[in-house]
Amino acid sequence: MKKYLNLIFIYFACFGFSLAQETPKIKFGKISDEELNMKVYTPDTSAAAVILYDDGNSAVTYDVSLGKFTLSFERFLRIKILKESGKEWGNHNISLYSYNQTKEEIRGIDGITYNLGNGKVVKSDLKKDGIFKERENKYWESVKISLPAVKVGSVIDLKYTVFSPLLWNLQPWNFQYSIPVKWSHLFLKYPEYFKYNHSSLGYHRLCLNKQGTKNESINYTVTYESSGSIRGGQREKVNESISYIAQTFDYAAKEVPAIKEEPYCTTVENFTTKVKFELGSTDFIKIGGTFKSYTNTWESISKELFDDEDFGGQINGGNFIEDDVKTITKGISGDMNKLIALYSYIQKNLKWDKYKGYSTSKSLKKTFADKTGNSADLNLLLLVMLQKSGISADPVILSTRDHGMLMPLHPSLSDCNYVIVRATIDNNPVFLDVTDPRVPAGQLPVRCMNGKGVLITKSTAGEIDLVNTPSVTASTVMLELKDGKIQGAVVSRLGGADAYTFRNEIKDAGGNKEYFEKLKNKSKEIEYTDYVYNNVDSLYKPVEKRYNFILNDGSADDSSIIYLNPMVFDKWLQNPFTSPTRIYPVDFGVPFIENYKMNFTIPEGYKVEELPKNKNIILGDKDGRFIYSIAQTDNRIVLNLRFSIDKPLFLPLEYQKLKDFFDRIITAESEQIVLKKI
Repeated sequence: MKKYLNLIFIYFACFGFSLAQETPKIKFGKISDEELNMKVYTPDTSAAAVILYDDGNSAVTYDVSLGKFTLSFERFLRIKILKESGKEWGNHNISLYSYNQTKEEIRGIDGITYNLGNGKVVKSDLKKDGIFKERENKYWESVKISLPAVKVGSVIDLKYTVFSPLLWNLQPWNFQYSIPVKWSHLFLKYPEYFKYNHSSLGYHRLCLNKQGTKNESINYTVTYESSGSIRGGQREKVNESISYIAQTFDYAAKEVPAIKEEPYCTTVENFTTKVKFELGSTDFIKIGGTFKSYTNTWESISKELFDDEDFGGQINGGNFIEDDVKTITKGISGDMNKLIALYSYIQKNLKWDKYKGYSTSKSLKKTFADKTGNSADLNLLLLVMLQKSGISADPVILSTRDHGMLMPLHPSLSDCNYVIVRATIDNNPVFLDVTDPRVPAGQLPVRCMNGKGVLITKSTAGEIDLVNTPSVTASTVMLELKDGKIQGAVVSRLGGADAYTFRNEIKDAGGNKEYFEKLKNKSKEIEYTDYVYNNVDSLYKPVEKRYNFILNDGSADDSSIIYLNPMVFDKWLQNPFTSPTRIYPVDFGVPFIENYKMNFTIPEGYKVEELPKNKNIILGDKDGRFIYSIAQTDNRIVLNLRFSIDKPLFLPLEYQKLKDFFDRIITAESEQIVLKKI
């Protein structure tokens, strides 16, 4: 995993040309005929929209009226809408920190939509009713902006400025989005008193990465008062200044391709070309101040969390739950059985409100009473209940798959958005996330499988591997020729993520019967006659599916020759990896195993003309295996197949081998048994 992070955590090469020579001459409210008449973006003709110009300006400056340094961030964005699906780019969402008296402010919002109508330019200005605020959680609020009259062919201009008292919240800059970007530029400036760590992420090389300095000053007025007379001294205002060196940075990229979703990929945010900043230290010694380091370690973050009333304060205040824990675990022996009892109690009696977080939204006592809460409310409640029962348990903070990877060079709490529990039973770790009623204890939802997590204790902290149970499917198929049709029965047992997926499909369909009817209606080659589903609600047993069926593929219509593909179920119909190359890692989330057994009774009066070939295909350094063994024994043909992917993550340099591996599997699974009438 560290190798994987190092591959995507790259610093872009610098190019020595002048920004003035490359910067497009674009001004807010001044659009060209070429932009209005554009029908397609030539470098990417499939693009639904294109960002023509994206210009940002971030600066740390001294606000004399407030008597402190503040952050400002200005942005000017121009977008061309090319297709109906691109109209969504007329809506924008800007997150602002807002907690108690500490708030970021957005000012100077201005937007214009340009359209062509009857050969003339029609201009539609953004109105107040197109701007509104919405609370995200107790720390953040959103400013939502909806541009008017957006349609295919529109050109949109939007600009705004964010003012922030939070010097740690220097906004990252994205050069890449789900639509292509023609030009993107960020200018950053801050005084020598500040040190920010800069880190770049992504695969598209910047065309400019330039650092410089600039002489600046802070101008202010001081009032001096002299003494001596009975009526008091005289007041004199004196203009003074402090000179300093400002650090400047220019980042630019052009012709940035759209970031594309790929099969088996975590969030594309992990691979989006961007630059991020983290406040490392402040040094005011030159002007009579002090030095302070903000560079975090996981140990310092651990202390911060345990000092926080919404994290450590809730864990330490869990005495209210002791009697309930005793009641729930009464008569239960063994730590693992107690763990399952407490885990199941929360699963059945409390509901996740779908909000993610590592901090509680309210007291755990209130969460227990309300029977609902965010992910931290539920998981930290489980943590406290486990500790009260005498089970060793600690929190693990992490970043979910849709939030991005934890960066290895600079530990940061802002990179995390979730907390789970690691219990220890007989010296073995048991990872727990109680938010989903269909996930058993010891198994994590796929959203949590995103590299590493950080184990947080009062004495230490550090990164740990998040381990999940493999996904397992085992199927046994019995086939025979009867009444001119190939008929059969199948029993499949599903564990791990496969069982979780099936349970969700049952729920989404509305129940067992509804799911079976849906399966029957969409199946063409297989006619299902009846079904049995076992252990759908028993999380600690494999789900069992049983079907009786008839094949409708015409395989037995010819009385002289019968063709039969032994892979009636669990067959890979196509290779999920169709791109010739790949720049992102392939992430399956968890290892998986598929076992398949087929037993076919040879009809009387027929002989085997041809069988598929046996195969033993190994992926890389035993990272996966496909074993296909088929043989005739008396009047039966028996196939035993085992397919496994034994590691969850494959780097881009391993992609071609993985793609070829799946090609060979699909070829093998398409081979048929040929029977000939004697």
